Amino acid sequence: MDEDLIAMIVVMGLFVTFPLGVVLFTTGCVAYSRTKKWDKERNLKSVNAEASDPLIDEDYDDDFLDTDDEAEYTAKKVEEENDKTLTFKQKFRKEFRAVWSGKGREQIVKEREREERRKLAKAVAKELERRERRRARKAERQAGFEAAPPSYKN
Repeated sequence: MDEDLIAMIVVMGLFVTFPLGVVLFTTGCVAYSRTKKWDKERNLKSVNAEASDPLIDEDYDDDFLDTDDEAEYTAKKVEEENDKTLTFKQKFRKEFRAVWSGKGREQIVKEREREERRKLAKAVAKELERRERRRARKAERQAGFEAAPPSYKN
């Protein structure tokens, strides 16, 4: 009976450790790839020292800073500044923690709101373009300029 008990404990141990191992391996791979990407970008910036610290940011835009995303943008910049002092292992641990914990509820809500704003902005832009085309056609008709007759294909 001792042999059966030991075999059952080993099998049950495998049933528990295999899924946990797969999850940890996958999480580690994702965190490692993110860290490797960060390290590569950091090394490229250090090689190109003159391009890494420009006087004016290329992506600086006054209109952008008036939107709701300003707080997220500044927080991201502060985090990037803090990440410059981290080692590879420290960054890996940080990324592993982020991958393991996943997205929080607040982050998911913010992403949904951002997507809704983008969709709304696209819809508004399409509507404005449609109105502008209608105004242009109406102005052409009033001015007496008729567009070329439509071509009928057989």
